[in-house]
Amino acid sequence: MRILFITGEYPPQPGGVGDYTQRLGQTLANAGHEILVLTIAQQRWHIVSVSPTGDRVLASSPGMASWGLIGIGALIRHIRRLQPDWCHIQYQTGAYGMRIGVNVLPIILRYSNIATAITYHDLLPPYLFPKAGMVREWATLLPARTATAVIVTNPEDEARLRTSGIQPHLIPIGANIEPVLPPDYDRTAWRSELGVTGDKALIGYFGLLSPSKGIDILIDVVIDHPQWHLLIIGGTATSVTDRAFAEQVYRRLSIPALRDRVIVTGHITAGQVSAHLSACDLVVLPFRDGASLRRGSLLAALAHGCAVITTPPASSATAAALTGVVQFTAARPEALTAAIMGLLSNPTARARLSEAARAAARRFDWQAIGAAHIELYRSYMKC
Repeated sequence: MRILFITGEYPPQPGGVGDYTQRLGQTLANAGHEILVLTIAQQRWHIVSVSPTGDRVLASSPGMASWGLIGIGALIRHIRRLQPDWCHIQYQTGAYGMRIGVNVLPIILRYSNIATAITYHDLLPPYLFPKAGMVREWATLLPARTATAVIVTNPEDEARLRTSGIQPHLIPIGANIEPVLPPDYDRTAWRSELGVTGDKALIGYFGLLSPSKGIDILIDVVIDHPQWHLLIIGGTATSVTDRAFAEQVYRRLSIPALRDRVIVTGHITAGQVSAHLSACDLVVLPFRDGASLRRGSLLAALAHGCAVITTPPASSATAAALTGVVQFTAARPEALTAAIMGLLSNPTARARLSEAARAAARRFDWQAIGAAHIELYRSYMKC
């Protein structure tokens, strides 16, 4: 099959959806399928060919590309020229700059005999205009009502779509960073390079700086404990809201009490991420909306066998999947402080969580995820 992924972000651009799309594409290409990606980079349409050994840019069209309705004509022309068996939208509103061009794709492609799939990485409504209200919800669900196949990545989003009369397929995501360490990796030396020596603790946070992920709460915790170092693996996101939030975080980190105890890596290679995660004593992910299996950062931490502290999920199914695998606590400074202190003082508990994390990560194997997609594509092609 020729499968074309539409995505608002793709490596080397930072972002979990882009990392996911690349990993899924590599898995499907390894199974013998032709995988293409259509995205926007440097304000141009980019068409990328994906293979297990690397990506190759096939075309970079001139002119100003846009995910808004103004760009829909050019987007459709690219898709029709490529003639995929499946046009698969990787949907996260923020990755498309809160624009709704991709939302109307499935209904337009009906007239080109191109099957469409959409994977919802979240259900955040796009911004349309002040007081749009129900129109934003309608725009979010329009592709789910008009696509050939609808995929969700977690039980919370599955339940929400079912209450709207939509019957999605649940296919989980996998870790966006596999545990592949650099050659001759030495954990003690790596920690020393970060300024973490002796009895100092290294607390990790993985992900872009976004209000929903609670890094500001974690900073409030670390500031009062001089023996704790904070390693922020990642950097500023692309949306206007996230960039403004990141600027606030950076200003906070510039105070003397934190300047020498907080490291922000920015966007780094997968091998460096793996080395940093492996160097941490704990990984703390205080999501304000609760832990979710849609979070590639959480799954990456589990794949690396990290002892993880995070917030209770909204879904009982997700809570059941993560119980005993992570330590849950509220996204409040006092609760996080108690949880961190408890695990730092209990190496046995950390080791138990580490072992459980690795076991849980095996349930989100990329080969199984790829096979589920192929089965889904083929089941609709038989209809």
